[in-house]
Amino acid sequence: MANDTELPARTLAGPRLKRAAKRKRASTVRRTRAPDQTREAILRAAVAEFAREGYGGARVDRISKAAKSNDRMLYYYFKSKEKLFHQVIEHCYADLVASEEALDLDFSSPRQSLAALVAFNWNYYWAHPELLSILATENLFKGRHVKNNIRRSFANTQLGMLERVLQSGVERGEFRAGCDRFHLYLSILSLTYFYRANLYTLSSYTQIDLADQAMRNAWLAHVQKMIEDSVKRKE
Repeated sequence: MANDTELPARTLAGPRLKRAAKRKRASTVRRTRAPDQTREAILRAAVAEFAREGYGGARVDRISKAAKSNDRMLYYYFKSKEKLFHQVIEHCYADLVASEEALDLDFSSPRQSLAALVAFNWNYYWAHPELLSILATENLFKGRHVKNNIRRSFANTQLGMLERVLQSGVERGEFRAGCDRFHLYLSILSLTYFYRANLYTLSSYTQIDLADQAMRNAWLAHVQKMIEDSVKRKE
């Protein structure tokens, strides 16, 4: 006769089977997600490595270690160090485009929208210094890794916004007609990019701490006024 304290076999088997099924589902999810997660981890580690060391100084083994992966998986996903670098650049551009597309401008207020576009570029460069380093490296290669490969529309989002801002400003009598949007776009990039990209050498050369928040705020306000002055309608 079975001990009254013993549970029937089917009672014990139920929880065990449920736990086994749960582990199986979890294992299936891990197997499904792992490749994408591994690839993304390698890519993130590569962004940091190339930004810090440049192309020549970057090492595959350090990237693999930082990604908690191995060299075999890195070469499986990216084939070579050079192709990995290309993917890093595309990743950085894609992040920039996504941030541009998330901008919510009030085109009924063209002056404020223009100032917001300037501030977006300025703040983005401060938040993503890795982009500056990687672009500097790619320019040493004369753009060979991105030529004919980077999405042709990468600048179209912001250029389109700028076009709408200018048109709105003209219609409201705030901006003069005939402004060249591309020259204006380059002016915005130049005035925001140069300060941040050359922060340390400029600080040393001028003996002024250009990383100081007050200096940064003053430069942003200065650039915003310069850009507005270049398009506003003369009284």
